[in-house]
Amino acid sequence: MNNYGQVVKDIRVGKGYSQQYVSEKICSQGNYSKFEKGENREIKYSILKEFLGRLEMSYEEFEYISNNYEMHERQRIMKRFYNQTYNSENALLQMIEECAAYLRQNPNDNLIINIQTVMEGMLILARSSDFVMASKTLSPIWKDLSQRNTLYLADIYLLNAILFVFPIPTATEIKEFAFRHIDKYNGFQNINKLKINFLINLSLINIKGKDFETALHLLNDAISACKSEQLFINLSICYVRKGVCLNNLNGADEGFINKGLTLLQHLEQEELVKMLEKEIKNNLIVK
Repeated sequence: MNNYGQVVKDIRVGKGYSQQYVSEKICSQGNYSKFEKGENREIKYSILKEFLGRLEMSYEEFEYISNNYEMHERQRIMKRFYNQTYNSENALLQMIEECAAYLRQNPNDNLIINIQTVMEGMLILARSSDFVMASKTLSPIWKDLSQRNTLYLADIYLLNAILFVFPIPTATEIKEFAFRHIDKYNGFQNINKLKINFLINLSLINIKGKDFETALHLLNDAISACKSEQLFINLSICYVRKGVCLNNLNGADEGFINKGLTLLQHLEQEELVKMLEKEIKNNLIVK
């Protein structure tokens, strides 16, 4: 907390609050003043959070400000991983390099090691579509997480990223296992987006396995959630895959493929359009 006192002071002054207002019923004004001056570095984390609450600020925002309005490298890697919508080769290579650079300084960070492994497994798929090799690369992550009694958010994101390299029964087991734990996080951060990504990834596995009825059911659930959360890139992917399912089931996609691709073009997601066009070609059954 070497510079935390100064940062708290800057925030307090910026908001026009007095030391008395921020410290009232938390600690004495004298101890608070020493904290701001850097003379009291033993302040408890719980007390710091009370100060931040009085300043209407989350600890996450405070950390960001303390780091000169930048994310720490680890946070940046995690955020990119959590927000990844699809796996382009360039994005995967960049993530692998970022993980490698971080791990050269922090070689025992298990989460970043796992994220790097996930990116390497996805890169195998992007380059060769070799699901057997990708699943061999990623199976140790599933084996480890499947033995845990409790999953936390980072664990659930890892499972979401790897489930579609496995056969349908294993992927379904992963999704159900994750959802037993994900419900504890209802209302927390971007948890609904994570649920949507599970549904979208599992739909692709079922499409590849020619189970279009199951895939369609998953996609309809995902579409409803995407609209509610206003996740338009995810919604576009769902439309395209719904069109693929309808075409294989009924011989007509009811315009969903074009709707999804057009929306992505308006969103200037050209790389994703190309990936989905390839996916459409691979999964449409000519009747």
